[in-house]
Amino acid sequence: MLVMSDSALLRLRERLDITREDVVRRSHISVATVRNAEKGAKITRRSALQILHAVNSYLRESNQPEVALDDLEFVL
Repeated sequence: MLVMSDSALLRLRERLDITREDVVRRSHISVATVRNAEKGAKITRRSALQILHAVNSYLRESNQPEVALDDLEFVL
């Protein structure tokens, strides 16, 4: 039986109490791309950086330390 753990992005979104659509609005990429990133599918480096910038903007707003691209564990 295959057990999948939550992605780093999903855990971070839950911690920040933001939706996938919130990330989409700030990153200017599609819902499908964010969903794929959360599922561990390969995404482009550009999309990964856009998601990173969006997530870090939420972290800054909540006075939390920013994360690095490697922290999000994307498949590039």
